[in-house]
Amino acid sequence: MTQSVAMARLHQAHAEYYQKTFQDLPSTEHDASWPSPCEQGEPNKLNEIKWQAVERSPAGRLDDLALALETPFPEGINALYGDCFAGNIIAFIEGRQIELLQAWNEDDFERLQQNITGHILMKRRLKQPETIFIGLTEADDLLVSVDIATGKVGLEFVGKKQHHVLADSIAEFVDSLIANYP
Repeated sequence: MTQSVAMARLHQAHAEYYQKTFQDLPSTEHDASWPSPCEQGEPNKLNEIKWQAVERSPAGRLDDLALALETPFPEGINALYGDCFAGNIIAFIEGRQIELLQAWNEDDFERLQQNITGHILMKRRLKQPETIFIGLTEADDLLVSVDIATGKVGLEFVGKKQHHVLADSIAEFVDSLIANYP
């Protein structure tokens, strides 16, 4: 199975989880100045907008960023961030809830690349193995990241080295997330 197919399955599993748990599509805070092709309907009374992942065509790629940073990115990172416009995905692994970051719109994809650049430059300054953050945990400063050299997905505190491996690759990580939906 390709990483793109796995990401489509993850988005489907997330949507089914929300449907089963909340009898609705996922939603996020609405910002009229930050529209997305994945928005569904109108904002509710709490100013939340429902969303559903929408395939990007052409898909977004991080190849130019990897070239500019003079480092090859791990297999699967393009599909993870570039295949769809979507809200962040709530998922579960090793008993933890995580929020897998996604690009909401084209501007968000550009901002994501700027954040990745800043993160990698910080890692270089700290002389730590370079990682790309891909998600957040319930803990304030605990990130889900991909080690650029090994491709392993793990946990790291902001400014620290990755300290716990969740999966040996992005593909394995995505498969684990799909399998762990309640």
